[in-house]
Amino acid sequence: MDRYTTEILIVEDSPTQALELQFFLEKNHFIADIAYCGEEAWDKIQSHQPHIVVTDVVMPGMDGFELCQKIRTNPHTKALPLILLTQLSDSHDVIRGLECGANNFITKPFKEDFLIARIEYILINQEIRKHSSGEMGVEIFFSNQRHFITSDRLQIIDLLLSTYDNAIQKNIELEQLNLRLKSMKEEIEDRNRELQNLNEQKNELLGIAAHDIRNPITVIKGYADLLMTYTKDKLSTEQIEMVSCIQKNSQFMIQLLNDLLDFSAIESGKLNLMLQEWSIKPIVGENLEVNRLIANQKRIKLTMIAEENLPKIVCDKSKIHQVLNNLISNAVKYSFPDSEVIVRVAKKEKTVIISIQDSGQGIPQDEMDKLFKPFQKTSVKTTGGEKSTGLGLLIAKKMINGHHGEIWAESQVGKGSTFYFSLPILEN
Repeated sequence: MDRYTTEILIVEDSPTQALELQFFLEKNHFIADIAYCGEEAWDKIQSHQPHIVVTDVVMPGMDGFELCQKIRTNPHTKALPLILLTQLSDSHDVIRGLECGANNFITKPFKEDFLIARIEYILINQEIRKHSSGEMGVEIFFSNQRHFITSDRLQIIDLLLSTYDNAIQKNIELEQLNLRLKSMKEEIEDRNRELQNLNEQKNELLGIAAHDIRNPITVIKGYADLLMTYTKDKLSTEQIEMVSCIQKNSQFMIQLLNDLLDFSAIESGKLNLMLQEWSIKPIVGENLEVNRLIANQKRIKLTMIAEENLPKIVCDKSKIHQVLNNLISNAVKYSFPDSEVIVRVAKKEKTVIISIQDSGQGIPQDEMDKLFKPFQKTSVKTTGGEKSTGLGLLIAKKMINGHHGEIWAESQVGKGSTFYFSLPILEN
């Protein structure tokens, strides 16, 4: 029997999959018809018997197994070859296929060439077995259940061979998939190396640019300071405001460039720590004095509450100063005038914990995840129009992590925020 005269009935409740099957079969010169349920398929088989039935297993009403059993128990259709389309999720599908007398399994999703090969296999074997027969019945015990198999030997061989063939096909597909995954993995690794190189170049360029720009900005700031120091009495009110504006903006630019340099160094893995043994309380005290002048301008009181006999820590003093300066100056920026910022230093287990508490506006809970991320800012505004670079908290986090410490924050809208960081104590 050739393809051009072979009639195949497709039984599939999904119109999309049914039409796809019909397209594959007709493209390969078979005659294909569709039934969208088991009942419709049985009616068509009785009125005009096809040469092969290809049926889905899972269907509403009469499913593929039931249709197969109906075909096998009818003397006029019992020799009709039938292929089951299934996910073949467990071995019970094979047992049920044997019980109902199916000839072949094809697992979903299937490839067109594999489907056509199975049909060709059935057609060839039909010619070979025209004069062969031999029914048998056997009872088997499988998965705690008894099953009685009445399929003839040839159907059993066909079914088991098709199952084995499916297993080989799936193994080939898995091997091909594994090769593709391996190739994709290698490609991703190459891209990651390329991105890492580009990121290093970006950080290096960023550092060079920030360094080169910082020098002329520092000169501008210096001349603005000289004007305010030595010629202020000769300047008009408008001129004083202009020079003051130059001072503030140049100072902000210097801070931004310093933060960019720190960020660039950290991202490049060049966070060099000069670790020495220090007492933390004097470091905090020094930083409070540095920030007291700015705090006094807003009439904000800076208070330190420190435990006695605090253990020493090993740290890079300048980096811890930078962290403290960022957190304390932020507390001042976001605090209202005539309020208080409290810095606490206490020992907890094997760490020293420093907290900076303000009584400002607080940060909304849904914005807390923006903290410690680059160029992220919350909706909370400074109370005196101060500017922020958006890098300070990230740099602080990187520096504390470099000391094997942790940094975190707690906040409540209307009651203020508290930033914490921990540093491991010096063990004897």
